[in-house]
Amino acid sequence: MASTIQIALSAWNMDWVALFLAVLICFVYVRGWFGLHVRQPDKFTPARLSYFVSGVVVVLLAIVSPLDTFAGTLLQVHMAQHILLMMIAPPLLWLGWPALPLLCGLPRTIQKYWIGPFLISKGMHTFSRFFVHPIVALILFIATTWLWHYPSAYQLALESDMWHSIEHGCFLFTAMLFWFPVVAPHPSKPAWPKWTMIPYLLAADIQNTIFSAFFSFASEPIYSFYPDLGLFGTTRLRDQSSAGGLMWVVSSSIFLIPVAFIVQSMLTNKDTLQKPVTTPLFKKRTSNQKFSFQWLYRLPLRRFAQLCMFALALIVIADGLLGPSLSPLNLAGILPWIWWRGLVIIAILVAGNFFCFACPFMFVRELGKKLPIATIRWPASLRNKWIAVALFVLWLTMYEVGAPWSSPVFTSWIIIGYFFCAFTIDAFFKGAAFCKWVCPIGQFHFVLSMLSPFEIKALSKSTCDSCKTQDCLRGNEAHRNQLGAGPNGDPTYDLNGSKSLTQILPTVKASRGCELELFVPTKQGNLDCTFCLDCVRACPHDNVVLSPSFPGLDLAQETYRGSIGSLQRPDYTALMMVVVFGAFANAAGMIAPVNRAIDSASRWIGAPSPKLMTAIFILCAAFILPSFLCILAKKCSKTTYQVAWSLVPLGISMWAAHLLFHFFTSYKTIIPVTHRALHDLGLASPPESIWEVASTPQWLLHGELLLMTIGFLGSVAICMRVTETLRQRTPWCMLSTGLFLWGVWILLQPMQMRGMIG
Repeated sequence: MASTIQIALSAWNMDWVALFLAVLICFVYVRGWFGLHVRQPDKFTPARLSYFVSGVVVVLLAIVSPLDTFAGTLLQVHMAQHILLMMIAPPLLWLGWPALPLLCGLPRTIQKYWIGPFLISKGMHTFSRFFVHPIVALILFIATTWLWHYPSAYQLALESDMWHSIEHGCFLFTAMLFWFPVVAPHPSKPAWPKWTMIPYLLAADIQNTIFSAFFSFASEPIYSFYPDLGLFGTTRLRDQSSAGGLMWVVSSSIFLIPVAFIVQSMLTNKDTLQKPVTTPLFKKRTSNQKFSFQWLYRLPLRRFAQLCMFALALIVIADGLLGPSLSPLNLAGILPWIWWRGLVIIAILVAGNFFCFACPFMFVRELGKKLPIATIRWPASLRNKWIAVALFVLWLTMYEVGAPWSSPVFTSWIIIGYFFCAFTIDAFFKGAAFCKWVCPIGQFHFVLSMLSPFEIKALSKSTCDSCKTQDCLRGNEAHRNQLGAGPNGDPTYDLNGSKSLTQILPTVKASRGCELELFVPTKQGNLDCTFCLDCVRACPHDNVVLSPSFPGLDLAQETYRGSIGSLQRPDYTALMMVVVFGAFANAAGMIAPVNRAIDSASRWIGAPSPKLMTAIFILCAAFILPSFLCILAKKCSKTTYQVAWSLVPLGISMWAAHLLFHFFTSYKTIIPVTHRALHDLGLASPPESIWEVASTPQWLLHGELLLMTIGFLGSVAICMRVTETLRQRTPWCMLSTGLFLWGVWILLQPMQMRGMIG
C-alpha cells in the first residue's frame, strides 16, 4: 500500500509549457479583472475570479497530475481525466466571464491594434456565433466524445504524445463550445431562450448514458491494448466497468445540476412568469428577408395528416377484424398499443399535441357537421370534465379487465365505437363538444401537453386589445357568412358597420376560429388546445403564432385562462388526479407482485376470476385513493386544489417511462407484422419469420429512472413555487415523494411484455 501511494505521488508530469501558459493566462485575467472590479464591482465579483482560476487549476490537474501518467494504464483514470477537461473545467472557465478580463489584461497596444480589430470583425463574429450555436456545439461535443473513444483513435492517442495532446485539445475546445450556451457568459447574448437549455442538457445526458452503458455492461474488454496488470487490485474488465460507472454517475450529475438551477430560476422569476415568450416558430417575412415560413400555416397540413391517420385507422380496423387473432401477429395489436402510445409521448414532450392535430376522429366529425341537422350548444350542466373523468377511469379499468391489447377484434371495435361517438356528438352539437368534454384520449393529451415546449399564443397583447372582430375565436367574416351568421344577423356588414369582406374581396378564404372556445388573448398553456391552428389562420393581423414556451410554466401560474377559469376547478383537478394516479395504477397492473396480490385477494373472496379485484384495484388506485390523499393534503396544508397540479410532471414522467418501455422493447415487431399483412394481400413473399422477439435495451431502465427523477424534481419545484410556508409545502412534497418511490419500485419489477411473444 505504501509503495502504491509512493508511485502515485511521484507520478506528476511536470509539463513546463503547460504550467507557463497557465500562469500567463491567470496573470492576464487577474490584471484585467482588477480594473473591471473597480469600475463594475457588482458584475466582476471575487467569485468570478475564483471560478476562472479554479477552471485553470482543473485543466492543470488533468494534464500534469498522476491522472495523466496512469491514463495509459487504467481506463477509469483516463475517464476521470476526460471528466475534468469536458465537464468541470469548461463551465468554471465560462463562469469567470473571461472575455473582458482577458482583453483588458493585455497591453493597450495589443488591445487596440491586434486583438481588438480581430474580435470585432464581422467574419470573426459570424464564425464564433456559428460554433457556439446550441445545435452545432451539441453535435461537436457528442461527435468528439464518440470518435476519440473509438478503439483505433483511442490507441493512437495513448501511443503518441502529440495525438494525446490533440485529443485533450479537442475535448477542451468542444466542451467550451458546449457549455457556452448554458452559462451564457457576459457580454454574450444567448441564441436560444434559457429554458431550451433543459432539453439541450438532457440530450447530452442521454448520449452520455448510452456511451457509459457500453463500458459498464460490455462482456469483453473494448480496449484490448490496455495491460491487465491488476494495478490497485482491479482487472481489465472491472476497470472498464468502473470507468463506465464513473462517466455515468459524475457526468449525469453535472448535466442535471444546471437543469435544476434553470428550473428554479424560471419558476421563481416573476418577470419570466408575467412576460411570456412570444417568439414564433415560423416568422413572417420582413422587407429585408428573402424567404418566409408563414405560408406553412396556410397549407392544408392538418387535413392531409388527418386523412393519412384515417387511412391508417381503416387498415388497423380491417386487419383487426380479418387478420390473425393473435395480437403480436396483427397490426391492431402493434400499431395502437405499441407505436401510437409511444409516439404520442415523444411527440407531446418534444413538440406538442400534434396527435390531436392529426386525429382521424376529427376527420370523421367534420363529416358529421356537414349533415343538414340543426345543431345545439352542449348543455351548460355538462360543460365540465366529469364525463371525461368517468370515461378515463372506465378506460383504465377496461384496459386491465378486458385486455384489449390482446384482442385485435376488440381493438377494432373500440376504434369503430370511437368513430361513431365523434360523428354522432358533433353532428348534433355545435363546436368541438366531443373533443373538449367527452374524449378521454383528448383529455390525456391535454394534460400531458402542459409540459410541451410549444404553445399557441399572441405575439402582441396591444394588437389583440385593438382587435374588434375577434376572428381567432369566432372565425373570420368569410367563414361567418358561409354559416349564414354574420354580425347582428346581417352577413353584409362587420362589427364596424363597413362592407362585408366577401363583397370587397370575394376570394378571401374562410377560416373558422377556435371551436374549443379558447380566446387567444386570455388563453394560457396547452390545456384544451388541439393544436388545430384555426386561430392562427383566422387572425387578420398575423398576431397568433406557434411559439416556444417553458414546459410546465403555466402550472405555477394562478391567472385566469380563457374559458377554463383557474386550475382550482374541481372537475379539472379530478381530471389531473386520474391522469397522474392512473399512470401508476396502469403500470402497477403489469408487474408480478401486484398480479399475485390480486389473485390472492380473488381466491380469498371466492371470486371465479381476478377481474373483479382488478377492477376494484384500478378504481381505488386511480380515483378513490387520489381523491382521499388530495383532500387530506389540502386540509393539512390549508391550500387550494391548484397545488395538486404540481403532481402533473411526476405523473407524466410515469406515463413516459411506462409507455416508452413498451415502445423501445417492441417497436421492431412492426416489420414482420407488416410483412405478414402484405403477404395476406398477395403483395409480398411468405415471411421467413413471422415475428421478432421483443428485447429490452440495457440502458432502458436507467432512462426510465432518469425520467422519474426529472418528473419528481419538476413536481417539487412547482410545489415550492405555488406555496409559501413549510406547512403548505410539506404534505404535497410528502405525497410527491411517496408517488416517486412507488414509481421507482414499479419500474424495478419485471414487467409483462403484453402483446408480445417472448
